[in-house]
Amino acid sequence: MISQFVILSQHGDILLFKDYRGDVGKESPELFLQKIRDLSGGLAPPTFHHDGIHYIHVKHSSLCFMVTTRSNVSPFMVIELINRVASLCKDYCGVLSEEAIRLNFPLVYEILDEVIDFGYPQGTSTDMLKAYMENSPVLVREGTTSGLFGAERRMVPSTAANKSIMGTVVSQGRKNEIFVDVLERLTVLISTSGSVLRADIDGIIQMKSFLVGIPEIKMGLSEDLTVGKEDKRGYHSHAHVDECSFHESVDLSEFGQSRVLTIHPPQGEFPLMKYQASGDLPSLLPFRLFPTVNDQDSSRDMELVLKLRCDVPSTSHAVNVMVRVPVPKATTSVSQQLSGPGQSVEFKAQEHLVVWSIKKFPGATELTARFKLAVANRTPSSRLELGPVSLNFELPMYICSRLQIRFLRLFDHEQSYVPYRWVRYVTHSDSYVIRI
Repeated sequence: MISQFVILSQHGDILLFKDYRGDVGKESPELFLQKIRDLSGGLAPPTFHHDGIHYIHVKHSSLCFMVTTRSNVSPFMVIELINRVASLCKDYCGVLSEEAIRLNFPLVYEILDEVIDFGYPQGTSTDMLKAYMENSPVLVREGTTSGLFGAERRMVPSTAANKSIMGTVVSQGRKNEIFVDVLERLTVLISTSGSVLRADIDGIIQMKSFLVGIPEIKMGLSEDLTVGKEDKRGYHSHAHVDECSFHESVDLSEFGQSRVLTIHPPQGEFPLMKYQASGDLPSLLPFRLFPTVNDQDSSRDMELVLKLRCDVPSTSHAVNVMVRVPVPKATTSVSQQLSGPGQSVEFKAQEHLVVWSIKKFPGATELTARFKLAVANRTPSSRLELGPVSLNFELPMYICSRLQIRFLRLFDHEQSYVPYRWVRYVTHSDSYVIRI
């Protein structure tokens, strides 16, 4: 059983405080924040014990969801409960952010009342709760003017997928829509010689349903998809994952034969399929780096040339590319020469870091950045302080596993509407490190 449920902003402000049992003091959020600040680097474990109280917390979208309890409960159960509450808040508020929580305080408080009773978790199904929710959501959008008391009601969300599941009825003039996101995160380590030491994909097919009724959906994945580490055929051949798992609403009776999933989706957002792949990936890595270091000059300057190539097809592109280069601690200044527009460089002296930012990087192209580092009292060991280079990026409409959705069909004999179907592919860098 849990005692309190607290939602904190990234600055430590209390957005919501719910006390279920009264056996933990109301100063618990302040004590929790103090313990977090006392830790070196602010890296707190997901659960810790202090003065007879267990603190369990999870971060979602810059928000901190924190639970306190005096009971010896399973931390995994509480973490799963926190994740389910965060998912419910996103389903009903449309987006999970500090502003959404502030504007939808009555709705979020009502969710906690329905999900947890005297500290004991109850049902966390989005469909089940929908029949009991009385408050209407306040949809928010960035960049709009504020109304009365800082809130403007009945706004349209900034993206079509960021809307509440409440009120999705055709007769009310609302669209019946279903959104599917194929998201992959890359973990890559490349040696100084250019060989790949590690290449992992952590992928998920995320579905968000605004459909009326309980329709049946047929989703066709790549026909050449293979599953299992023993069934690999090398690069540029077919879609492949090492292992995968599916949501409870998925029927796999046709998956083995034709790679078709039969889905009876609940309303709201849920992970339809999770998968992993490692080793020889079905496609080339999206970026290659060719570094050149010139430190033979007797002067204190050190020259670094970075040639970065984007190996995705020319029809694709990367956005928000950030190249982070650790430099020697004695570096006093950095001058740069870039190969084109849409780029910028920032030298963070306190962090001993040079950040090369690229807004848009077209596929099958190459960019070059030339840096001249002024290093005071340069020694032979200064070269060892250079690197490794890390990349952060986003690749819209590109997937390294080659997993594709062939079709998305809906069958519902009770409803005559035609739903809107949206499919998106995105690859993010989780850890993309290149040694130089």
